[in-house]
Amino acid sequence: MRLKKNYFLGKVAFTLFFILIFLSASHLVIFTATSPMNLNLEASIKIALESNIGYKIAESAVDVSQAQIEEVKGAKKINMKVQGGYLQKSKILNEEAIEAGDYSDLFAIGQGSLILSISTTKILYSGGKMESLIDQAEANKQISLNDLEKEKQGVIYKVTEAYYQVLQTEGMKRVSAQAVKQMQAHLESSEALLKEGMIAPIDLNRIKSQLSNLEHNLIKAENGFELTMYNLNSIMGIDLNTELVLENNLSYEPCEINLEDALVQAGENRSEIMNIVQQRRIMKEMVDVAKSNRKPQVILRADSGTTSWQASIVAEYSFMDGGVNKAKIEQAETKLAQVDQSEKQVQQLIEFEVRSIYLNMKEAEKLIKVAEEGIKNSQESFRIAQVKYNEGIATNTEVIDAQSTLIEAETNHLNALYDYNINRAALVKAIGVCN
Repeated sequence: MRLKKNYFLGKVAFTLFFILIFLSASHLVIFTATSPMNLNLEASIKIALESNIGYKIAESAVDVSQAQIEEVKGAKKINMKVQGGYLQKSKILNEEAIEAGDYSDLFAIGQGSLILSISTTKILYSGGKMESLIDQAEANKQISLNDLEKEKQGVIYKVTEAYYQVLQTEGMKRVSAQAVKQMQAHLESSEALLKEGMIAPIDLNRIKSQLSNLEHNLIKAENGFELTMYNLNSIMGIDLNTELVLENNLSYEPCEINLEDALVQAGENRSEIMNIVQQRRIMKEMVDVAKSNRKPQVILRADSGTTSWQASIVAEYSFMDGGVNKAKIEQAETKLAQVDQSEKQVQQLIEFEVRSIYLNMKEAEKLIKVAEEGIKNSQESFRIAQVKYNEGIATNTEVIDAQSTLIEAETNHLNALYDYNINRAALVKAIGVCN
């Protein structure tokens, strides 16, 4: 009896212990799932590159182009085919028996034989066609690599833009919350002044109206912050409800590159220009392929079976095709000329893009300095207005106007910082680099 009781108690204790472990593990999982994710800009970019669909498609395009190179190279190598089977013949027909009405030989099985043959072909000379096709495939792969780099730069810029939008809206939320807090404090002091008869009731109504407007702005700022957070999560490819804690680097760091260097780097690094170089290479090879049709094609062929083998070298030359090959050459040469013309247009567009972004960045840089000075002056004006108001030598309107000016200065500063950092990131993208 005692053994059964101890066994029962041991079983209950084990069950309770297991339940406690399960609850602890569940609590840990829930805590981990709901805990915020701490990120900086570099980590955000890394997450986006690992999950971005467009970037993965561009990566697969590189693999496809490499396979196309191997396919064309394979055509130059020895190609062998094996055929095997079994040939069944009918019995030799007896014409006399058939004439006599005996058709049994039609369905009689005769001798059978094994079929086995090996055929080998090798292109000995193609007039340069195979070499040109390989060069075209390699140029296409380089275009795929350039497009992959461009896609990467695009993802980096999108993440950077979304990241700074979160910081900007977070700053706007902070400015709006501070403005509400300041106005609430002003309301409390004004209520005390009203009791002392130092201000009129209409002044209190004006303060309450201003507080209502500031609370309205705070609500919109909080909603804007949530929307930008969703946008960043979407670009990174993570759950939209993921709570993020971002490193706040929405600050001013001088850009060391000048306009002339930016234009030079854009001309060297932009994928559009590098792709034109590869397209020109492809068009030249297309001309060579068409011209190779005017040259002989020499192929080695060898076949062997179960009883014999044969080998041959065959040369083929087309001396009349109704002008088809001539038309192909003209098409390829025209396309080559179009590539040369498009290069100038692309260069002009890239130059305009770099110049525009650079000027916008410099404008934002100047606005940052102006806004910083404006914040200092506005803070001091707001402080003086509050002191004078509490002493009864300034009106309520002066306090509200001073606070509005301060809010505007802080908003201008946030917008200038955002514009500067975004245009700086856009300049990096415009010159064709990732950093």
